[in-house]
Amino acid sequence: MALELTVRRKKKKCDQLKPSCSRCTRLQIDCVGSGRQRYVFKEDHRSWNSSSYRQSHNTSSSSLGFQDEHRLQRLSRAPSNETTLLVNALIAKLKASDDLRYHLSWTYGGFIEDIPRRIGTNQALDAAVAALVTAHSHLGSQQGNFATCQSLVKYSHALKTLRACLDDPITARKAETLCAVMVLMICQSFIGTYAGRWTGHCEGAAQMLKARGYYDTQDDFERILLLSLRGPVLFEALFNDRIRFSRKEWSILVENKLDGSTCEGRMMRCLARVPDLMQRGRIALRTKSSVQMLIAEARHLYHIMKAILVELNDRLNAVQEPSNDGCPQAAARSMRLHAHYQRTYGLALTICMYFNCILNALDPSDTVLEMESTHFCRDSLKLADQASRYRPLGASFVILCLVGAWCGSRDEATRGTVESTLVDYGMDYPGAYTGTLKVELEYTSHRLRLLEI
Repeated sequence: MALELTVRRKKKKCDQLKPSCSRCTRLQIDCVGSGRQRYVFKEDHRSWNSSSYRQSHNTSSSSLGFQDEHRLQRLSRAPSNETTLLVNALIAKLKASDDLRYHLSWTYGGFIEDIPRRIGTNQALDAAVAALVTAHSHLGSQQGNFATCQSLVKYSHALKTLRACLDDPITARKAETLCAVMVLMICQSFIGTYAGRWTGHCEGAAQMLKARGYYDTQDDFERILLLSLRGPVLFEALFNDRIRFSRKEWSILVENKLDGSTCEGRMMRCLARVPDLMQRGRIALRTKSSVQMLIAEARHLYHIMKAILVELNDRLNAVQEPSNDGCPQAAARSMRLHAHYQRTYGLALTICMYFNCILNALDPSDTVLEMESTHFCRDSLKLADQASRYRPLGASFVILCLVGAWCGSRDEATRGTVESTLVDYGMDYPGAYTGTLKVELEYTSHRLRLLEI
């Protein structure tokens, strides 16, 4: 272009005459660009929140097509920092939760729904959520039944962050730190990093609960969190002597205004009596004293649990089996209700089998207990088959139920069937039952039968 070659590149002033400037006329070359306006880009220093910016933005966007305007709206909501990215990642997991097989809050508790607005307030919670999101993304896709490197790195970083927070007495007592422990407990089940028989997180949670000195909180988030946390801590305490609460402390821990009169609340109150009952039962069998008193106490709780089991079984049978026919919304509601009663019935069945084992140890002459145990085992296997549609997360309760069935049964064929079903369910999680299943089952059975280990 002549004008650019001769005038602009040589930084000569152009007189802008038309149709040809004086310099191009004198050199007898074509003049291109004479008299044309040149545009200069200026930086806009106005604030995005200023009225002038909003006015100009609205005016310009009104002339755009729908697709362009929608694209601008999406860009305006783009993540701005790591906290926002983490919040969006967790929210995406919670929104994509129609599938009960991977439903986080349905499986582990409603407290997860309240975590997004607490991200950024506690470093331990942030790191734990990052580990959970990564591990959940790879759940069911592990190659060779091992966790991914990315999941392990995130989990390791979360552990280090949690230890640092626990070193601070103030931060250690916060509900967000306790929540981080619960989240890491969930995360650990996804990646299978068990260094020994126990997760370690239940012990940590129990110590934090003791250090706090109170359990009947008035904070709604803490109340929902304790509703979810009490179960894992209590179940592990039956087999882990390092988790110790007095009978009164267990009673206070499981009391929750959110489920006081429900079947779940009554079940937890019965289960909260088991650690103390097992401890006194071992002493009574060793010293041959107060056995009859313990039998009466255990039998009373057993009858309460069997009544709850019948009630839940009636509710489960009253719910229609989920199907794909008809309205999708109605089918989804039916599926959730069916899965809820199925899970609650499975947990009640597990607790009934625990009491059956304890009573059988205290009163081995009671033949009715063996008949009931056979019935419980048959129901457990049936439930495992029916709940398989909700695997992995929606049927995670089945593992507890099958362990209880193995401990309650004396028939080797039945135990073999239970073991194979447990191995099948264990394949949903990396590192589960790697050559230690029989050892763990024997240990659990010895504990429930009040044998000295």
